[in-house]
Amino acid sequence: MMFGITGCSTSEKNTKIATHDTPVNTDLPGDKKIVVSPVKNTPQRLSHITDIQTGRYSTVQAKPTQAQRQLLQVMISVTLPDEITTIAQTIHYLLKRSGYPWVQPQVDQLDLTAFFNKRLPEVHGHMGPMTLVDALSMLAAPAFTLHKDPVQRVIRYDLDSRYAGDSL
Repeated sequence: MMFGITGCSTSEKNTKIATHDTPVNTDLPGDKKIVVSPVKNTPQRLSHITDIQTGRYSTVQAKPTQAQRQLLQVMISVTLPDEITTIAQTIHYLLKRSGYPWVQPQVDQLDLTAFFNKRLPEVHGHMGPMTLVDALSMLAAPAFTLHKDPVQRVIRYDLDSRYAGDSL
């Protein structure tokens, strides 16, 4: 039984190692030549000046996210702790890390004060995934509308004019 091993071998006189930026000619039998250009180890040009290469095939943009620019547009998924029982407590809990305080209803706004002291519906014990502004709007809709003041960076609720004067 005979076994043969085949493979490639090169002779030292025909092999040159490219260490500079000049092309290397490798002579092959039969008057054929291959021109080998060295590989430059330079980073690829990025498509945009704010793109930062984080891996071989991935980049990220060096700019603020939508949620960082619009603080109430952050996506949330919240399961409220058992200690949170009222709508007002829920609003405070959701706004805790947002940078937006809630302007509480004035003393003469009895309908707002009474509403926010009501027990939180159990269905609102878990919210999301949704934006923070959607969660805040959902808590008081449809009778109250959420108002955002980006200059003072506060939120408040007002009675929707469609429901003014309605009572049972």
